[in-house]
Amino acid sequence: MSTTIIVTSAAELNQALSQASGGETILLTAGDYGSLNLHNTNFASNVTIQSADPNAKASFSDVHLKQSSNITFDSIKFDYSFSGGDHHFQSKFGVYDSQNITFNNSIFDGDVASGTGTSADGTGYGTGLNIAGSTNININNTEFSQWWKAVIAVNSDGINVTGNDIHTIRSDGLVFDNVDNILVENNHLHDFGGAAGSGDHRDMIQIQRAYGSGSDNITIRNNLFDMANGDFTQTIWAGGDGKNIDDPSVIHHNVLIEGNTIYNGHFHGISLYGVDGLTITKNSVLHVDEKTLTGGIEIPAINVSAGSKNVTIDQNITSQIVGYNGQADWNVTNNALIQPSEYDQNFTYQATAQGNGYNQYVVIPGSLADTLNAGSAVSHGATGSTPPQQVPPGGSQPNTSPTPPDSGSGQPDTGSGQPNTGSEQPDTGSEQPDTGSEQPDTGSEQTDTGSEPVLGADPQGELMIDITHQDSPETIGRLDGVSEVGKTHVPADETQAEGDTSAEQPDTGSEPVHGDGWQSELSMIDISNQNSRGNIGTLDGISDASQVSFSVDITRDEGETGAERLVWNHSNFGLKLNKKGHLVAKVDNNDDGFRKGFKVKDVELNDGETHQVTLMVDQDTDRLQILVDGAVVLDETNTDFDFADGQERDWYVGDSVDTFAVGEEAPFVEPYSDLFA
Repeated sequence: MSTTIIVTSAAELNQALSQASGGETILLTAGDYGSLNLHNTNFASNVTIQSADPNAKASFSDVHLKQSSNITFDSIKFDYSFSGGDHHFQSKFGVYDSQNITFNNSIFDGDVASGTGTSADGTGYGTGLNIAGSTNININNTEFSQWWKAVIAVNSDGINVTGNDIHTIRSDGLVFDNVDNILVENNHLHDFGGAAGSGDHRDMIQIQRAYGSGSDNITIRNNLFDMANGDFTQTIWAGGDGKNIDDPSVIHHNVLIEGNTIYNGHFHGISLYGVDGLTITKNSVLHVDEKTLTGGIEIPAINVSAGSKNVTIDQNITSQIVGYNGQADWNVTNNALIQPSEYDQNFTYQATAQGNGYNQYVVIPGSLADTLNAGSAVSHGATGSTPPQQVPPGGSQPNTSPTPPDSGSGQPDTGSGQPNTGSEQPDTGSEQPDTGSEQPDTGSEQTDTGSEPVLGADPQGELMIDITHQDSPETIGRLDGVSEVGKTHVPADETQAEGDTSAEQPDTGSEPVHGDGWQSELSMIDISNQNSRGNIGTLDGISDASQVSFSVDITRDEGETGAERLVWNHSNFGLKLNKKGHLVAKVDNNDDGFRKGFKVKDVELNDGETHQVTLMVDQDTDRLQILVDGAVVLDETNTDFDFADGQERDWYVGDSVDTFAVGEEAPFVEPYSDLFA
């Protein structure tokens, strides 16, 4: 028999939880219940923590569930308030190594940064909900707003995200990495907005491989993705993350993308690489104008890596389909390939974001999409699917998620299908759409192969060495435990130019290749105070590693001409700027020794902006790679590197360095140029 318990304070809540065994509903009167930490709290059946009045929600400032099970939160406000010194990936709400956890009818209320003196001020900060190592986690009818990233889930099984309103997000909406059995259905994702000039990367949904494994059984169905009054984003993205997508261990299996409606301004509308068993059906992938041009705008398309197997792409509305070249196990049929210049002949405009805060293009009877019965139910005027007027990024609104109709389809058929070799090939030279306002021609397609790793570990598992105080000593001695950096994932800094097509890449004499998740095994050292620099001591475990990666964020005044050592580990590794402003890397080797420098010219780092510089080296494969703002600017393979000598030497960082992260892995970036032909 279920029991209802009414509590009015955090103390009463803790007492009720300590006495619960399963089946109880604990009603919280309105108020702030502060921090809730449940460790090894396992109930025989579900226990619900619920606001007594859903219109006067009880709130928590910090919630962490660890090794716990059978808990539901209903009509709760998870309320984050920015504090000076918080990291952009700050996570106040997390589920770790837990089972059967549900969030219903709730609000994850983020906050904007202030007083940082950077472009992050006024934009979302922190992570809404962090999930790691958990099973059967449900997020239903819940609102996420004003976050750096809304939801991150890694190393988990059974993540269901249904009927949610996700908006005003600075970077990614939903991130999955090594997660099986994912359901994302009937959600409304809209009005994302980056920090201007930061190189923010934005995906509405991102499926990663940073943990070195693919994900299986993924359904993304009947969602509404709308750029609306926000910035362009990649919409549904599953990139390579620096992995060989032909490797069976990293391939995604059994993926269904069905009935979604996309209004966006980035080439990557639906982009998936390295999949076996993929169905993309009855989606509308549509281009919209951006209210204020801040960078390259592209026409969304459907992109699938050519090596993917057992692929069906049918009855979609899109500008083009990339990756299909007659493969025997691909079935590509009945897609309405409509260019933006043809929208006026194919759609009526029930709403446009510039005037009404949301988009809705409805298929004209007798048009190509109507004849083929292509596109989502929303595009055919499904009732009840139009969201109410939204507010610009930075505002707030109630949970008003649309509920597009369920198509009733199940998982995709992973068997081979015969292709329609008579399918019309896309016109890749399409014009920009005429949607009632003048728009410039932004040129060729932008491609983005980058993706950020995620903070998926227990937040207390990070190695954070604080040398920010004015009186920090010049040396802090040995830093133990760095050899276990595999336990911690540090997200890319907001300066990584990953999906932002407005970020100018350095001229290195060839087209830069963008990085996919190179930070996946780095441990961060916080050196955010400009006056705390110098010798930071030794890093235990690095001296005998045959692979080493380190990354710095640097900010140099415009026109600065002085030489500077950015990172220095004498006789092993060095990264510096010379007097001419050239970036120079030094790695011990058997050819010319540590004295030999690897110079990168024409990379402008003295411009007052923050840049991310990464060095990765492997002495077993004799490869050195340098990335600047996510782009490969040096890939050296003709030197016999030799640095793993076991000799501990102090590490130094320069005055221009804002952050420093180091690890024992070199996940090199591979040029997947064939995927973006």
